[in-house]
Amino acid sequence: MKCLICGGESAGEVCNQCIRLEKIIFQKEWSFKAGLIGKAEDLRVAVSNLRISGRLPMSDNPKALNTRVDNVSHYLLNVKSVEETTYSGKKAIMVTIENPATKFTRYLYLPNLDDMAGLTAAINDAKTKAETLTDRIRQQKGLAPAGGSSASASPAPAASAPVSAPKPASIPTPSAKEEDVSTVALSGMAEDLSEFETKIKKLKVLRDNGILSEEEYIEEKKKLVSIF
Repeated sequence: MKCLICGGESAGEVCNQCIRLEKIIFQKEWSFKAGLIGKAEDLRVAVSNLRISGRLPMSDNPKALNTRVDNVSHYLLNVKSVEETTYSGKKAIMVTIENPATKFTRYLYLPNLDDMAGLTAAINDAKTKAETLTDRIRQQKGLAPAGGSSASASPAPAASAPVSAPKPASIPTPSAKEEDVSTVALSGMAEDLSEFETKIKKLKVLRDNGILSEEEYIEEKKKLVSIF
């Protein structure tokens, strides 16, 4: 699979290198029990400047039929709508995901979320940031511009192509831009690793002092790994 942002090889819609450039904008964890006999599920959602991800009920139809709780991760600009609905008789948010390239459509459900307005506002704000960041990454990678605003920048190199003199001067520019992307990616990776290590150490202290059981420690550690 190709990364929807930079076009590189990826296991999901967004590759690991681009993921390193994301910053979390909204994040929630909560529990939800479907019906009277359904088991309680630990749900979580994170909205960044590139993705919406977490552990949520998901379905391939808008009526919430045959939903399953699973880990999800989708490119933010593939979010087509965020609307209020019901899920298992409870008020919920339904996020519609559409991939125009593959015609892939999914519906994510966030039942009993205590900050529905906050999530909706965060997604709207994050989509603007995602478009800007995606456009910048694609330009730095030398790919076709993502948005119409950048399209005007595309013909400029083509116009100068027949002129032999300016060409050598323009060669270092793409390399410098690619180096900028790598530098930013490495910087973001270092920050994420530092934050991850700090949180893991805190969890170990809580476990060693008997505040967390071994099972709770393992569960919290898994949550951290899924976020980072």
